[in-house]
Formats: sequence, C-alpha cells, structure tokens
Amino acid sequence: MDQPTIIESDVRRIWGAVRFVDAASARTIEGPLALSAPGARWQRNHAHLHVLMQLDQPAERQTEFDAYEAAFDVLPAVGPTVVSASVSDPAGRYLPRRFEVALPRDVDPAGPTAPRFNPLDVILDAAPAAPLLPTWAVLRVSVFRNGQPAANAVLRLQPAGGGALLGRGLSDARGEALVIAAGIAQMSVGAGDIVVTREVPAELVVSFDPAAPADLPVNPDALAVRADVIRHTVALDLASGRTDTLRIALP
Repeated sequence: MDQPTIIESDVRRIWGAVRFVDAASARTIEGPLALSAPGARWQRNHAHLHVLMQLDQPAERQTEFDAYEAAFDVLPAVGPTVVSASVSDPAGRYLPRRFEVALPRDVDPAGPTAPRFNPLDVILDAAPAAPLLPTWAVLRVSVFRNGQPAANAVLRLQPAGGGALLGRGLSDARGEALVIAAGIAQMSVGAGDIVVTREVPAELVVSFDPAAPADLPVNPDALAVRADVIRHTVALDLASGRTDTLRIALP
C-alpha cells in the first residue's frame, strides 16, 4: 500500500484561546466577531473559540517566542507578556471593547483544569438595539456628563447593599446603554404586610473615565474596579418583564 503523502504539516504550541460570552445569557457567542491585536494571529475554531496561534514580538524576544510556539512535548521557559486586543461585532449586536490576555497562561493547578487548557472568558455587553426576551428586567439608560453623552460608561447592576451582579451594560457613542437582568423572579416574598412583591430593590453603579477617548473601546471589567474614575450609584426597583428608562447625569 502506498504511503500517504504529507502535503503540509504545521505542528506548533498555541498560546491559548478566548471565549466570547453574551452578558445576559452567559452563553458562548457563535456569530462572527472581528478581533484586532497588533502582532497576534487568531484563528476561530468549530467550538467558536478564538485561538491565539502566533505572536510577533520585538527582535530581542522573537527567538524566545518562536521557541515556545515550536515546542510540543516539553514546555519551554518564556517570559511574561500581555496581549492587548479589541473585539467588535460586525452585526452590531454587541458593543466593542478591549481586553487583555496575560501570557503564558498559568499551568497551576497542574492537569486538565489548568488555565492554559481552558479558554479565557471575555464578556460582551449588548448594544442598545439588541433583541430582548419578555421575561427579562431591562434598563434603558442614557448617561450624560456636562450636558454631553458619556460614551464608554460602565454599568453594573447589583442587589441593594451589594452582592452578586444582576446585570451589566456599557454606553455607546450616544451615551445609550442597555442593562439586562435575566434572573429576576416574577414573584418574591414581601416584607411586613406585603405578602408577595414583583419588585426587587437594586443599585446601578456607573463608572466613567472622562479622560478616555470617546471613539476608542475600553476594557469595561478593568474600568469597573478602578479607583481613579467617576463613580455614581442610583437606587431603583426591578421587575421581571418590565423595561425602565433612566437618565443619569454624572457629576
């Protein structure tokens, strides 16, 4: 029997992968997305992961990175680096954002649960025109500062007094944001003489960096926890299946 002819062989170590996640449903985004990262080559696979295949580095580090990519059985030593990238949705369902990937991916704990064997989750926030489900609690928010739209304001919805996030959002160039709380119960136990209630008390925390260029995407996860930004909190009530409209003027 004739031996098969190998036309092309490309055996290399990959750097890692990114899974883009819908903020409302926590599901993997399956539609095409556009990634931009200078010096990085991405490839989208059948599991809808964006795999970081190759990195170009300054000349003094290129040999080190080439050796890492070419190795297979033995994990070579490689110094840390951070890939800064941006992602956008050609279909307009999600707002663009920046994200960072710290490399090499961590090998601890050892074994198949190590971060280097699992994708990095990057959450994308819905654009204001994104489709909605009738059971969601929805906030349509207009964010302004000094009478002008506040682009790239980060919104985090949490229970009154703090706790796990109920929803999140990001404002577009017009200062418009859509915040979706998908897990609000239709009825809950009330307090005092109120047996049941449809409303859930919550807080909307807005974080905004006035120094950030309005026409460039931000990393919303990093901005949400920074101390050097404008932060404003609004108390409100949510209800499943209801859409509320807010206009927020930042100090």
